Amino acid sequence: MTAAGVDAILRADQAIIARRQPATRRGHGGYGLHDLRGAADGTIDLPRLLCGAEGTLGIVTEATLRTVRVDPATAVGLLLFDSLERAAEMAVRITALGPSACDLFDRRHLALARSARPAFDLLIPPIAEAGLLVEFTGEDARSCNARLDDAIAAARKARRSCIDIRRAEDVHDAAFFWELSRTVVSTLAGVRAAVRPVPFLEDIIVPPAAVPDFLRRLQETLRRSQATAMIFGHAAHGEFHVRPHADPRDPGERPRLEALADAVYADVLACDGSIGAELGLGLSRTPAFGRLFPDLAATFSRVKRLFDPDGILAPGRVVDTGAAATARFRAAPQAVPAADDAAAPETVARPMSLPVLNWEPDRVAAEVDACNGCGACRGVAAPQRMCPRFRENPVEEASPRAKANIVAALLAGRLDPRTVGGEMLQAIADTCFNCHQCRTECSAHVDIPALVMELKAANVAVNSLSFRRWLLSRIDALSAWGGAVRPLTNWALGDPRARWMLEKTIGIARGRKLPLVTGNQFLRWAARRGLTRPSRRSGPRVLFFLDTYARRHDPLLGQAFVGLLERHGIGVLVDPRQVAAGMPLVSEGDLDGARRLARTNMRVLAEAVRLGYRIVCTEPAAVTCIRHDYPLLVEDDGELDRVIAATCDATSFLLELHREGRLRLDFRPVPAQVLYHAPCHSRSGPLPTAGEHLLRLVPGLNVQTAAAGCSGMAGTFGLARDHYRTSLRVGLGLVSAMRSGVTAGATECSACRIQMEQGTTKPSVHPVKLLARAYGMLPGPAPHGLDDLLTTTSGRLVTT
Repeated sequence: MTAAGVDAILRADQAIIARRQPATRRGHGGYGLHDLRGAADGTIDLPRLLCGAEGTLGIVTEATLRTVRVDPATAVGLLLFDSLERAAEMAVRITALGPSACDLFDRRHLALARSARPAFDLLIPPIAEAGLLVEFTGEDARSCNARLDDAIAAARKARRSCIDIRRAEDVHDAAFFWELSRTVVSTLAGVRAAVRPVPFLEDIIVPPAAVPDFLRRLQETLRRSQATAMIFGHAAHGEFHVRPHADPRDPGERPRLEALADAVYADVLACDGSIGAELGLGLSRTPAFGRLFPDLAATFSRVKRLFDPDGILAPGRVVDTGAAATARFRAAPQAVPAADDAAAPETVARPMSLPVLNWEPDRVAAEVDACNGCGACRGVAAPQRMCPRFRENPVEEASPRAKANIVAALLAGRLDPRTVGGEMLQAIADTCFNCHQCRTECSAHVDIPALVMELKAANVAVNSLSFRRWLLSRIDALSAWGGAVRPLTNWALGDPRARWMLEKTIGIARGRKLPLVTGNQFLRWAARRGLTRPSRRSGPRVLFFLDTYARRHDPLLGQAFVGLLERHGIGVLVDPRQVAAGMPLVSEGDLDGARRLARTNMRVLAEAVRLGYRIVCTEPAAVTCIRHDYPLLVEDDGELDRVIAATCDATSFLLELHREGRLRLDFRPVPAQVLYHAPCHSRSGPLPTAGEHLLRLVPGLNVQTAAAGCSGMAGTFGLARDHYRTSLRVGLGLVSAMRSGVTAGATECSACRIQMEQGTTKPSVHPVKLLARAYGMLPGPAPHGLDDLLTTTSGRLVTT
């Protein structure tokens, strides 16, 4: 019956459909009605209609997908021109050669690429006004390269317009070229200025042959409107994205943008084009489509009534119901609380501020505003790592953008401030375990960890921490207490009965492997060496900031790092006044406790920086805490920026030495195969793979990289009984990789090392230890050329 109704509409409006959805265009906005009838038997293909209906015609509960094999061979080239019009004319000529892609970029896009990556600055000359990224695919490389040769030959004939030609020599070059199209545009979301390129005139399509004419019209319209815009698109398909520079949150800008859109859409209509062909009409383009094509919009309305007579499915999309009129601009989040209205009922939510952290309310609003809801943080494909919790539990509440939306709702008054103390908000905030991958990989670099700190701290202020969470957030104190009775503690850590008691009382999972405690051995060793007093060396000096693991569990790591520094003539200070960085407290939302530790450490670190010391730590999470969290916890007394600039992790510091030519390379061979895992907090720093680069300097050491995502430990998160299984699910890929044919694992993060040993008896070590072994600074080799560092096995309940 439905198919018969669609067939009747197609027959009645055949002329309208043929005129508005011609074969000369590669796509059409709205419902695709031009190709629904089967060529053989004339039946109506309803699934095809639903595929592009934007959820307005039905709900798909089950689908069978047809996969298409990817062509095995590709040839990619980048052609640079002195004008956008000439690049468009060349795109039309290249389209006749059958490229799989021919993307066009204007000079603003190229300038953005040069600023985003230094490699693009070397690749693209500043005089380039436009570029074409051309790709040919096929069964064999010879035919692809031959067609690319033809395209390059055509470009070379236009000597005065094509100013440069770059050809991808291998798959790595091709992937790099494609970043112009796939990743550079996403960096626009990171522009925090009020006036910025806004995705307002997206998704324009014209016949490919009309591309030069349309671009000339577009540039003339922009000139008349005194508007600046960034233009890029898929020239072979005639699809373009126009992003005018504007402040969409300024009410005065909106009429100007509306007028510009009407003028540009008139150019689209003059070129027999349409809108919404690639990304859909949505709420913002549906009203404009109805004004441009009222006859086709009426046909769409008939189709909509046939499938959804009550208009309950995605109202305002494709068929204008008036709901889209207010949806073209997103309201800016409110930065300050609104005035209290005593007459308002208590049930009405009022805007609130979140003043827990040391930042201005305007910055809170700016962070929320920077999240455009693109959903990239919901990705599950490699090599992106965000968001580990969402990958384990793919629901919207677990996504990073959900946290930004909650804070926005609190600021704007759409969410009752009393909900910050509720269990539901706490459960959502607890889906973040402070790995910082969203902040690192988000194209807008939205500081979701800071927003979650606000939410958790507000909840803790209302409810306080449970006893078990309070204990685990003070893991440094637990390790210190255990070290005071070291023999008893180490027996208990390895005994299943004692571990059952620990789980019932403290909440540490009984199956989790734990490191043995060593008391305060490292500080006593440092005191005997005179390292607890300021160094008298005249050269470079380092304050070794001790994390819990090096201080309480692995004194050999601290000794190895001190040995590496002294081997390179660097003075070392281990200040006994320093305390734990406080990352577990931050992760739990106990910001009062974290603030006390931060103030204590800042006094020590600021004093050292004034004396010319660098601050170096072997634990990446401690570095993140100092660099990211301390500015939000303590007041800036003029020393904060200097402390942050002077702080780095151990492998980054050593890699800096190597880049400066000061790292000694007299390594001894270490014949072993090591699986290296880059910790999340290392990836959020300026040198995300420093440890891997250093290990590859060691002769005989075969380094494999673990492309398995987050380890799932997240500090004390993976220790807790309530999170133990979740932690294992997140880190399953890494645990499984350790069971392959590697000798040992290597990573800078102590929590990651615990997880890497969870499913195997193989050891996991810090890269600093491996470098010290390669220098011959650790105990000598055992049989078969390996030392105890790489052959020691972990126990059932304890790590190496």
